[in-house]
Amino acid sequence: MLLAGGVYGLLYFMPNLSAIQIIIISAIGMFGFGFFNIVVWAFVTDVIDYHEYLTGLREDGTVYSIYSFARKVGQAIAGGIGGFAIAMVGYDATREAQTQQALDGIHALATLVPAVIYIVVFLILAFLYPLNKKRTIQLAEDLAERRNIKD
Repeated sequence: MLLAGGVYGLLYFMPNLSAIQIIIISAIGMFGFGFFNIVVWAFVTDVIDYHEYLTGLREDGTVYSIYSFARKVGQAIAGGIGGFAIAMVGYDATREAQTQQALDGIHALATLVPAVIYIVVFLILAFLYPLNKKRTIQLAEDLAERRNIKD
């Protein structure tokens, strides 16, 4: 997320790139975002273990279904927000050419907004998310010990 945020932040300060340059640089940022999209599934299994640790119940299906539902709701909201945001910066589909204000707004929406969001997500994961590597290893050991006691 930090890589993605940094790349999109950099793109904000480089408004006069060619389409090819934007695609190449964006691909680097999307690598960071894509890596997060893969790793986030590991977080789900950590949350399942953490839930079991807290409640004593292993509810894999419930956690996965809530996560899946939350992703779908988030994607729907993001799609709607995108339409509202582009209208707020002055985009007018009926115009043959957009105003400079609209173009600048679209550029900010495509670069600065993702940069800020990716960096905020990074900060949340780095400093607020309670399940770091050390904690998940300890959780696995504690759960294994609890399961052995029950047997």
